[in-house]
Amino acid sequence: MTPKQMLLAIVAIALIGLVGSSAFIVDQREQALVLQFGNPVKVVKEAGLHFKLPWQSVSRFDRRLLESDAPVNEVITKDKKTILVDNYTRWKIIDPLKVYQVARDQRGVMARMDDVVRGKVREVLGQHTLHEIVSGGENANLRAELMLKIRDRAEQDVAAFGIHIEDVRIKRADLPPENSDAVYQRMKAERQRIAKEYRSEGEEAAKEIRAQAEKERKIILANAYRDAQIIRGQADAEATAIYASAHKLDPEFYAFLRSLNAYRASLVDQTRLIITPGSEFFHFFERSK
Repeated sequence: MTPKQMLLAIVAIALIGLVGSSAFIVDQREQALVLQFGNPVKVVKEAGLHFKLPWQSVSRFDRRLLESDAPVNEVITKDKKTILVDNYTRWKIIDPLKVYQVARDQRGVMARMDDVVRGKVREVLGQHTLHEIVSGGENANLRAELMLKIRDRAEQDVAAFGIHIEDVRIKRADLPPENSDAVYQRMKAERQRIAKEYRSEGEEAAKEIRAQAEKERKIILANAYRDAQIIRGQADAEATAIYASAHKLDPEFYAFLRSLNAYRASLVDQTRLIITPGSEFFHFFERSK
């Protein structure tokens, strides 16, 4: 290789290195900030190929809708109750220059935004009672109004950060563990009291039903016994009338039949009778001689 060719090769390599260190690509999901020795030079929001000086650097920021899930926040309500609020924030970077000036990078500005939002959550929820926060108020949309109020107040404070808060949402609001245990015990005691009342009412109703059933049973048995006695009396009367009409046809035979029945009932095995010879009991035996 001649000295001229070597020089051309060196120049080409230098040019390639210069272009490589000067060119940068901005993705459509990003926006960039060109820095020169740590000082902002320009903001690049258009996607595509861009150029800078070799000694300049590029700091990239996301332009998509971002989400920050903040740690659980302890809030004291208007009625002096402590609750643990878990919320998240949807936000986006609209001015990379302000973000860099305030927090240097995306993570830093997100941390500062989370602090602002947590403060607004405590401020807004602290103006309402625990029952209002949990139940949603009289028209059941208080929680949505609270979230909008938190977002608007936080948006005013973070406008200087170069970001925009799209939404703030409360995922859940719980009592601290020690309060939850106490509430659980109260709820358990209340449910046991209600269950005891229900059992007492049930036992009382059961006693009334059993008493009513026993009363009806006795009435039914009494009526049945009365009807049976009436029917039996009527049957006996009819039988007596039949016997009387039959016996009137032959009174002597009736007397004989009655005597036989008396003999049958009295003279059983090994029966001894002591009677006078002239007793009427053996009247028919005397006649048979």
